[in-house]
Order: sequence, then structure tokens, then C-alpha cells
Amino acid sequence: MGLFSRLVEAGTLPSYKKTIEIYNPLTGTVLPLNEVPHALFTERMFGEGIAIKPSGYQVFATFAGTMLHFPELANQLRIIGQNGLQIQIQLGIDSHLMLGGFKKIIKQGESFEQGQLLAEFSLIKMKKQLHSILCPITVLSSDKIKGLQAHYFQVIAGEDKIMTVYV
Repeated sequence: MGLFSRLVEAGTLPSYKKTIEIYNPLTGTVLPLNEVPHALFTERMFGEGIAIKPSGYQVFATFAGTMLHFPELANQLRIIGQNGLQIQIQLGIDSHLMLGGFKKIIKQGESFEQGQLLAEFSLIKMKKQLHSILCPITVLSSDKIKGLQAHYFQVIAGEDKIMTVYV
């Protein structure tokens, strides 16, 4: 486990005040963060989370909130929920080297609702140009949570829960 690991299993949940459900931003298969071939994610430097092997091409909002950071390349999204939770969605590993293949639907600073379309990407281009198409989804504010329960299975973007956060 990495530096910030707060991953918990059902039946071993810590004492907490409330739960926050994180909905899937991408259609695909949910995998453990340890499967991402990059030390920044396996060592939890961006917080605890999961990885998704995408099978779609769209990114949806995991909850209602605001776009904190959305670089020009549009390969990474950092959002903050109305609940104060910060999430990072990284589209592929080293995707900044692709120089394209990503399209912004909303802009940095804009608000959105849970399930709203945020971005689109070329999965075909990612498969051709990247070492890994895995998309890490991490809780940047992991130091403020008591635990995180991941839900590993095949998911549909915007419909299925991928994580339950305990605060």
C-alpha cells in the first residue's frame, strides 16, 4: 500500500459521519489503482482511488461540482464537488505526450451536474500511442477522508458507483 492508502473493505468500515458516492466518469472496467503502470499512482501520490480500463470515449461528472483544473491538452480533469471532495481523472498514462485526441465540453471554472458530459477522447488514438490506456480516478483530498471502498466491476459511465468515500 502507498503513502496515503485509505482503502477499506466491506465489513471493516471505519467510524464516519457521512458517505459520498462517486459515480463512474467513464464506461469500462474498474481495476485496483495498483494496476496503473506509474509510481505516482501506485504510491498514492495523487491520493487513493481506482483505475478504469475505458471502453467508451466520453467523460461524465462523478458528482455535481466545479471544474478546478482542465489543461489545454484536456488529458486530465480536476473537479471539486459541492461536498468539498476533490477528484482527479487522468485519461491514460503519459497522455500529455499525445498532443491531441481530447476535446473539452466544459471549461475550467464552470459548474456542472452529476452525469453531465465533461469531455470526449479518442480511445483509438490512446490505444495506438500510449503505453497504458488505464485512467486513474483519485481522491486528491484523501488526507481528509476516513476510508474509501472501491466497487470493482464493469461499469457504465454516469450510472454506476465506482467508490464510496467515508468522511
